[in-house]
Amino acid sequence: MKTLYFKCTLLTDVVLNQKAATEGNQETLDFIPGNNFLGIAAGELYYDKNKPDRLGKDDSLKVFHSGKIRFGDAHPAEVVKNGENEERLKRSIRIPASYYKPKLNNQDGFYIYHEVKKHDDEKYLDFQPKQCRTGFYVFENKTLREVPVEKSFAIKSAYDRAKRRSADEKMFGYESLLSDSVWIFDVTMDDELFESEIKAALIGIRRIGRSRTAQYGLVKIEEVTEPDVYIEKMPDNPDFALVYADSRLIFLDEYGLPTFSPDAEQDLGFIGGKIDWKKTQIRTFQYAPWNAKRQARDTDRCGIEKGSVFYIARKDSESKLTYPQNTFVGKYLNEGFGKIIINPDFLKAKDGEIENGKALYSLYSLQKIKKDDKKKENEKPFDHPLYKYLENKKKETDKERMLYEKVNGFVGAESKKSVFVDESFASQWGTIRSIAMQAKNRTDFEAALFGMDGYLMHGVAKDKWEERGRLKKFKEFFDSVLAIQNFNDKDVRNVIINLAAEMAKISRRK
Repeated sequence: MKTLYFKCTLLTDVVLNQKAATEGNQETLDFIPGNNFLGIAAGELYYDKNKPDRLGKDDSLKVFHSGKIRFGDAHPAEVVKNGENEERLKRSIRIPASYYKPKLNNQDGFYIYHEVKKHDDEKYLDFQPKQCRTGFYVFENKTLREVPVEKSFAIKSAYDRAKRRSADEKMFGYESLLSDSVWIFDVTMDDELFESEIKAALIGIRRIGRSRTAQYGLVKIEEVTEPDVYIEKMPDNPDFALVYADSRLIFLDEYGLPTFSPDAEQDLGFIGGKIDWKKTQIRTFQYAPWNAKRQARDTDRCGIEKGSVFYIARKDSESKLTYPQNTFVGKYLNEGFGKIIINPDFLKAKDGEIENGKALYSLYSLQKIKKDDKKKENEKPFDHPLYKYLENKKKETDKERMLYEKVNGFVGAESKKSVFVDESFASQWGTIRSIAMQAKNRTDFEAALFGMDGYLMHGVAKDKWEERGRLKKFKEFFDSVLAIQNFNDKDVRNVIINLAAEMAKISRRK
């Protein structure tokens, strides 16, 4: 068996709807299903009598329908830079459904459900456990680091070709995976005969998801070396085993119908074992896949969501629990379903009864915050960001108070009122306010008012401002504002803008 690894970079947003429905709130998947990559390969290789360079009928069945070649799901990747041009990719996985976190974020850490012995413990109840259901993380060195899946939302409208405009009452929304994000997926093959053909079909600029003919779905696929093996495994236990669903799982019962209750022996491959449903945490899904070749939907896919955890117990004291050799179970393996991890280390709890199922792994960000808090204990009080914020707010408040005092001093003076009270003069202040709002700096502002071609120095405005010594009084005020050292260009403009607004009101009074 050989595994090929690929890096998928989103060149544009990608739409992968969770549901087949066209109405209601449409959310996108937080991973890229393997059937998208199977579709890319099939589009390049699948048998076509009119294209002799394609695979033959028998080879097409072997590659795309036998389950011997499995196109895995793409998960968000953590990109670690080793140098300017070198990078290592770490594939994240969905947080296990058996992980429980505090509901109100008043505590850190996680509890593992099947390891909790005392559900009525006061410490456990104070934790207010809530099941983890979303998010992709890298589990390494007893910590887990989140790899965020960024999304965007856009509202679109159908196009009316007859009227050459947007169609009425046909608006819809698209949630999509954000461009520039990096993903990693693998292709596992039992038969390496078609390795070169699959590489050639996948590598390059490709399109996936919905609205591929519009602005969505453009990706770049490259082959990469095998990622670092960072998921440790617990040693096999003769009494129980833990099965983590790395991908979605689909099982069929004896009648060929989907089932959410697989059998430990027949479906999961654990001879002498049974599923302990009290300690098992699973989530389910259902959707109808679209077949582009037939332009129709296939039968509904019903299965167990990735991140689910099965607790496999020994049947009885006389039975021997035998582990399977295969890490793929269930149906539709060629489309990315059925991948499991047996006894991963991140499902282990801390030793000791007092821990009561506390997870061995802890959140990296919380640990980092704690280290930063210790550093801050040695910092001086005046170096604290809160102090600097309050200091800046005080400076802004003092400057604003000085601004209003300056304006009120001019407006409130009786000598100014007797000079500027004139109903026809109000429009002059409106023009000055407009000039102040458009000025780039104090030099341009002063030139626009008092320069050789300034507004107050020529034309009708000049005659009005020379009456009663108005120009002289206003120029003295303007120079006094410029002389204030704490005032920048914006502050000077704000003073004149406020002054013009108040003086326009006074000018209209009789």
